[in-house]
Amino acid sequence: MKNLNDVLSGVDEVLNSAKHGNFEEVLTRTKSYAEKATKKSAERLEISRKKIELLDSKTKLAKAYESYGKLQYSAYIGEEVDGDAVEKALQEIQLQKTRADLLDAEIAELRAAFVDGLSKREARQYEKQEKAEEEAETSDAE
Repeated sequence: MKNLNDVLSGVDEVLNSAKHGNFEEVLTRTKSYAEKATKKSAERLEISRKKIELLDSKTKLAKAYESYGKLQYSAYIGEEVDGDAVEKALQEIQLQKTRADLLDAEIAELRAAFVDGLSKREARQYEKQEKAEEEAETSDAE
């Protein structure tokens, strides 16, 4: 809701300056503000999309570990285990670990670029919000 308030206060500022200044200047400032807001929204959307991909990868990784564990337990208790199934589970684990690591790095880069474009106040707000979201995710996982 704070972001909406920031947008509305920015619009109010532009409209108030229209009363006292040049209409062309107001249009230019409005366009500039809208472009900046659109760019920041797109950047946040990309970060969110990468987070969803990361969660998907971690879910697949957990399933691969589960599959591998079941196969290993079957072998431990003396059941016949298909070697190809074990190899497939190991490959899936490695694939998803690599994918998750790459996505983590991409998210870190996107976050850094996003924060660099913010004012100090906005950066503090964003980091505070990110920390709260991460804590919520951690508590949901437990």
